[in-house]
Amino acid sequence: MTTDPKKSLLVKQVEFIIAVRRTKILGIAITVGIIVIYLAGLFVADSNFIENFEIVNLISLLQLLLTIPLSFYVKKIILKKTDLSNFTVKYFNAHVIPFMILDFGALFCITTNLFVNGNILYASIGVLISVISMIMILPKEEDFEKIKSSVT
Repeated sequence: MTTDPKKSLLVKQVEFIIAVRRTKILGIAITVGIIVIYLAGLFVADSNFIENFEIVNLISLLQLLLTIPLSFYVKKIILKKTDLSNFTVKYFNAHVIPFMILDFGALFCITTNLFVNGNILYASIGVLISVISMIMILPKEEDFEKIKSSVT
């Protein structure tokens, strides 16, 4: 029996599309979770205010801003190690680990600015930055061509 290389590549491409869709669903679920925590925090933000605690609000927002380049760097590093033989694990990790980093930064910012010391402005900026970053880091089906060309 001879194995048709195009058929094998087609099977890999279908597996890749499935992995992309699963990873997108996870990313969207994390993003929705960030928004839900933000909306829940809006109900209690006014009742939580501590004098001279604004520096913590600012630090939490700056921490979020630092997690964004870190998450994109981690994604880039893991994607460099991804090829057709290991894409199911590596490609998933190249997105899930940055999702985790961004989620930590977003939740820390939102909870600090709404549940610890009410600052709706910083929390709103944080959720906006987080959602945009999560959308930017979502996997794309076009990545298959990059992975395929890295082997050849």
